Amino acid sequence: MKKYVNAEEGAVIYGISKSRIIVIAREAGAVYKVGNSALINTELFEEYLEQFREPARSLPKHLWNKLKENTNAPKTGENQ
Repeated sequence: MKKYVNAEEGAVIYGISKSRIIVIAREAGAVYKVGNSALINTELFEEYLEQFREPARSLPKHLWNKLKENTNAPKTGENQ
């Protein structure tokens, strides 16, 4: 991935709006002004985003048991 992107490229890469990526990039200290352009350092931006990461959660028992039952059941059309 590119180290520096403009807001439009960043919006496509990260799947958020152009205005939102600018706000987050400023909070992260990842904006570099070059003339009339603003570039976003993707390394700093991603490092900043990591602080918002939520830990993985396990499935509730009733869903986990149902999933295990479905994977152990014979598939339709198989010889038994």
